[in-house]
Amino acid sequence: MKNILNPMLSLLVMDDSDNKQPEQPRPHTTAKHKGNLVSFLYNNNVAFGLIIVLVALLAVNGFLIQTIGGQGGSVTLSADLHYDAKTTLKPMPLATGEQPRISGYRSIVKPLPTISELPITASTGDVVKDLINNIIPRGTPWYGSEAGVSFDDPLTAQKLWAKAQAIQLSADEQKRWGRIVNSFTCDYCCGSPQRPTIITHCGCAHSKAAQGMAKWFIKNYGDKYSDEQIYGELARWYALWYPGPTVKRIVQELQA
Repeated sequence: MKNILNPMLSLLVMDDSDNKQPEQPRPHTTAKHKGNLVSFLYNNNVAFGLIIVLVALLAVNGFLIQTIGGQGGSVTLSADLHYDAKTTLKPMPLATGEQPRISGYRSIVKPLPTISELPITASTGDVVKDLINNIIPRGTPWYGSEAGVSFDDPLTAQKLWAKAQAIQLSADEQKRWGRIVNSFTCDYCCGSPQRPTIITHCGCAHSKAAQGMAKWFIKNYGDKYSDEQIYGELARWYALWYPGPTVKRIVQELQA
């Protein structure tokens, strides 16, 4: 908006001598400058109109910043698919009686709340590019220094998360861990949309990392984050480990 507003501001301070009306005699007053601004606006329709336009542009600019700029922006892809700074997208097993968007699939892409927060990049007009910009994480999450992980080094993070499988949980924490990991699917390695595999039945490195990650969050932040948020954070990392298949699956469901 800066490039638009600067010319507007310039126009407001331009010399309008060509449009001046003959000055009318005015009675002497001790409040010589009282009401000068009001008088100027009434006598100069161009300036008055430009101020109205400027105020409107500032209002629109503020609205756009809140809706699509920076952190906190939200992007709606369809009636039931959206993402934002703390929401990602991932296939989940079908609930009882739930129908897939694609015939024969036994999982469906859903929005999931996350623990980490990503800045949302404004739309490019290309859905694939927007998903790459906003669903595939970059940088270091707030817990990165504590866990020793970064989205910018997915292989090292994968190995560190896998080591977290050694964390000892209490009986209640173990039940919670079981609820999370026994509903989390490995969609692109050991399974398929037609036959999704639960990560506890998958031997790939990513599934071990996800299981360890779930333990780490339950042990260290289990009182602050819900099962769904921990599940969503696992999904955030899966998008990083499988960027191409993640974007492809979302687009497929959008086109179904």
